[in-house]
Amino acid sequence: GRTIRVIGDGPYVITFAGHARTTVETFPWKNEFPKITIDPSTEYSIACWDFPEEWIGGTWYMRAGPGMYCRPVLNPPIYFDTNTTQLANPVVPLPAVGSGGLEVIDQQKNESSGQEFILLNGLDHDICTQLPDIMYEEDPPVFGQTPDGMWLQFDPRYDVEENTAENPLRDGGGTRTLISNGLAQCSNVRRNVFNEHGCILSREPTTCKGTSDNLFIPIGLNAENIVAIHEITGTYPYAVMNLPLGGDDNAPIVSPCIKGTKTRWEILPENECVQTDMDAQTYNVLSSVLRQTQDDNSFVRDIVFPSNGASCSADYADSLEEVSMILGNQCFKRVHPEHLSVFDLTLCTTEEHPCTLD
Repeated sequence: GRTIRVIGDGPYVITFAGHARTTVETFPWKNEFPKITIDPSTEYSIACWDFPEEWIGGTWYMRAGPGMYCRPVLNPPIYFDTNTTQLANPVVPLPAVGSGGLEVIDQQKNESSGQEFILLNGLDHDICTQLPDIMYEEDPPVFGQTPDGMWLQFDPRYDVEENTAENPLRDGGGTRTLISNGLAQCSNVRRNVFNEHGCILSREPTTCKGTSDNLFIPIGLNAENIVAIHEITGTYPYAVMNLPLGGDDNAPIVSPCIKGTKTRWEILPENECVQTDMDAQTYNVLSSVLRQTQDDNSFVRDIVFPSNGASCSADYADSLEEVSMILGNQCFKRVHPEHLSVFDLTLCTTEEHPCTLD
């Protein structure tokens, strides 16, 4: 429940949830209703039957335990003197009221009860790095002070953002999900007949993603699907083809038999290539690695030659470069490591990001 503790014998420090909220010279009983002796070791319940009135001079109630009478208390202003300022740290320096940065929310209410303000612009101060992204009730309060010495406490409110089919959130609420450690939930939904006209492809790194394996649908990047991606998203994906296998002085081509080497092999019909001449040991080792890989791509297969437990014969371990292997009714032809890789070249279509192709 919501409880307070009152520390000291005058002036008093009023704490809520273990954190100092204000100090008062005399305890602000509302009237001469029989009072109780303040005990610093006792936690007092608040809001016996009504919610506290959240303004200066508003009424809230406290009692020392079950069955005891509720005593009305006046809501005091926030105040810390030089001896108690450390209880409010860190203190955020605020602009003067009416300066264009800190303004009264409701003038009529402010004149009658005071201290309802809104900070119109963000603050650029080192203290801000000490504050949490999201505040919860049990967190220490954040206090600020204006140049004339008035104390204010930050009152966190909901930040409501538009998230409609016409104007969806770019990340589906992913940023808030991350900074709240999952307490805030993603607010995006799958494409359907009601929102398809406003669906967007988000490029935000914090975009909410589906967590169910049932939502994962593999899409083969064949020519037809690459064209479809362009038509749906407006992006320009391209598959790289016909790159020469031969390397250069900076990245010379090496044998696929070298331990730890990653190579790519295009999968072709048996009749489209010729088996490279090699001895049985080299053939058996390479064919075994090609068969055992977990890569289920139907166009190319990437393999990494084992670091131990397998080796090609000495005649081919270092010299084998361009190679084709027939396994069953398929041919595996070694190709450039980026052969059939798909790249998003959308930026290359804009004048601001010209591409240079060598």
